Formats: sequence, C-alpha cells, structure tokens
Amino acid sequence: MAGLPGNPLLVRARIQANLHTQDDFVIAFQDKAFELGIDATVTVRQVRRWESPAPGWPHPTARTVLTALFGRPPEALGFRRRVRSVPPDADRTSEAPDRSEDGGEMQRRAFVSHSLAMVGSAAIPTCPGDVLHVLGSDPLDGIRDVLTGTAGAQEPGTVASLRRDLTEAKRLVQACNYARLARQLPAFLARFERPGSALPEQRALDLLAVHAYHVAATLLLKYDDAASAWIAAEKAAAAARRTEAPAAIASAYRILAHAVAAVGHRRQAVRVAVTGIDRLSSRVSGSVPDNVTVFGALLLRGAWVAALCEDRDTAAELLDEAERTAALLQEATNRQWTAFGANNVALHRLSIALAFGDAGHALQAARTVVPAQLAVAERQATYWADVARALHGCGRTEAAARALLAAENDAPEEVRSRSVTRELIGELLQRDRTGRVSGLRALASRATVRV
Repeated sequence: MAGLPGNPLLVRARIQANLHTQDDFVIAFQDKAFELGIDATVTVRQVRRWESPAPGWPHPTARTVLTALFGRPPEALGFRRRVRSVPPDADRTSEAPDRSEDGGEMQRRAFVSHSLAMVGSAAIPTCPGDVLHVLGSDPLDGIRDVLTGTAGAQEPGTVASLRRDLTEAKRLVQACNYARLARQLPAFLARFERPGSALPEQRALDLLAVHAYHVAATLLLKYDDAASAWIAAEKAAAAARRTEAPAAIASAYRILAHAVAAVGHRRQAVRVAVTGIDRLSSRVSGSVPDNVTVFGALLLRGAWVAALCEDRDTAAELLDEAERTAALLQEATNRQWTAFGANNVALHRLSIALAFGDAGHALQAARTVVPAQLAVAERQATYWADVARALHGCGRTEAAARALLAAENDAPEEVRSRSVTRELIGELLQRDRTGRVSGLRALASRATVRV
C-alpha cells in the first residue's frame, strides 16, 4: 500500500478495516455513530477531504467516531490539531539574565512557551462545537418524533411500495442492522401517520402498519426505550383491531406483551399475551400456516413474560402448547417474519431457564437447539448470547467469552449495542483480571466496554 495519495494514514486505515470505497466509509462511520449514541453523519465529499493532503481537524463528535471506528486517535489517522500561537513575551529580556552562552535560559523559555501552546490548544475551544457537541440528539429521536406526532405525516404512496419498504425493514431488523434501520424508519413510519384517512386500500395499509410499528417497537426495545416501544406497540394493536385479521392481531398482541413487560408491568403483560391466545386459539389450523406461525410466536412471548413473573406453571404450559403448535408446520420457515418452529421453541426453553436463574437447566436446553438451523441472524446471536450467560452462571468464563464471540460473528450490532450483553462482557472482564481469556478484551473494546 505504499505511495497512497493524499492522507495515506487514513486511506491505509480504511483499507485495513475492509472499507474499500469511500461509500463504505460513510456507512461504517454512521453505523458506529449510532452504536455510540452520537448524532453524527458524514458525506462522501467530507471523506474525500479527509483523505486529501490537507485533511484539517475534524469536529469533536467526528473525532470520537473516527477513534472508535479505527481504534486509533485522530493524529494517527493523519489529522493535525490547529495550534494557537502564543504571543511573544515583550519583556523577556528584562526579566532574567541572558544565558545565551550555554543557551540554558533561552532553551527553558522556548520549552515553556511550547508547552503553554500545547496546553492552550488542548484546553481552549476554537468553536462552539468543541464544548457543545455533547448536546447532540439521540439517533432514535426521529422515530420518537413520528410516534408522538411531532414529525408530520407523509403521503403513504402505493401499497406495493410500502410492502417493499416493509420487507426491507424486516430484513434489517432480523439481520441486526440496527443503525441503518434507525435511519430509514422515521420516513417510513410517517407514511402511516395520516389521521382520519379513508383511502380505498385502508385495510391493506393497516395490515402493513401492524408490522411497521412492530419493527419500530422491536428496535426501541433493543435500545431499552420501553416507553416509546409501548407507544409503537399500541399503534400496531390499533391497526390490527381495525383489520380483524388473526395474523395481524397475534402479531400486535405479541409486541404489546413485550413492551408492557419491558416497562415493568409484567402481570399485565401476561394478561395481554393470554388474552390474545384465547382470542385466536380457535382460528389456528395447519391449513393456514401464517396463522400457525404468529400464534406460535405469541405463545412463546407469553411463556417468556410468564417466566419474568416467576410463574413456572404458566410458562411451562405455554411452552408445551408452542411445541404442539410447531408440529402443525411441515417445516420451519420465516413466515410472517416470526422464525417460528420447533427449533425456536427449544431456544425459548433455554432463554426461559435463564429467566428462572437455572443456568444448569439452560445448558441442558441449549444442547437441543441447532443454531445453524435458526432462521435468522438475530435468533442465532440470541442463542450464543444465552449460552454465554448460562456458561457465565456456571463459572466457565473462557467458554462464555467464546460463545459471545460466536454471537458477535452472527450479528455484531446485537452484541455490541445490547445492554444485557455489554453487562455480561463487563462481568467476564471482572472475572478475568489477568487477561488470560483470548479475545475478551478485544471484544470489550469493540463493544465500548471499559477494560
């Protein structure tokens, strides 16, 4: 890579990070900013300037993201801080004897002046952004603005275009590409925010709205914003009630139970799930696979919230019913974006054992799951993260770290952004004070967990 043009240090770092184009750089920068909770964007034009012979000194928020993205300070990426010059001391000659013969006094003065210049350049802001950048907005604010009605509605467009955009949003959430999803979701959700709409295709729009708000609630829950997720889930439920479609109703009850539990109202969350199950149980048959999958997913969500309430009997009953429901499917699929099937039921047995604090039972359940056959990356990452939690509970630090690395390999954002996995990394670090566990500290660095 010798002879790189412009700013070779940054170009080399970009290529080493497998960002082969400046467009790749822009996407990676924005994904890292979202992961850090920083409201910062960059354009290809800005990247081009950074990679020029005169890259300048980036804004404080950009410096933070660049450091996290490439694992080195801005100076090591070819940037140079603007240094304010210190005015010459006009009375210098009268203050002390001139020791020009050996240069001692002059050298001391030069050293002090240089040191003051460096301290001044580090401490004195040169623009408002140097001290105000911490006031930036949350990357999820755009979604919250739509949910609270402060963003303004947009024309919905055609049902076909909405369906295409919904498919992309579902794909992003199941691939754990949360940063890109957060950027795209506000404009998409705004297309469903038309009060009093009476369009001819309103039922079709409502069916899509159920899933759109489901995606929004899921993303908000990933980042521990249960209150906003509840708003999104309620909007999904309202749209589902208008359609009276069993699959839509089951999907809405599932995300509503999750959001209500996340807020802390766990008994009510169980009631939400059980109400939905009772309402739909008579409408499920193997001849309608879509209804089977969403009903099965609702059963699993009900079992999970029952476990949070420490209701072992209800959790076990709903898990068993989910297993019987999975038997109605000829094969495991990702119908209705649920990833429901016998393998997913086994995964929930693992997660629910952990919810009851039974790490040994969780490890037994883990042996019945085939992670490679889980339908989506998010489910695969959940499997490995749950295995890591179970291993940690059994005191097997090194094996837990390896499981987390497997989870990161399947879905990096799922591991690096979720508070539960970041807390687990921190606990593993506490156990491994001597740094003997291979890869753990590098994982902590990528997840911005203090080592």
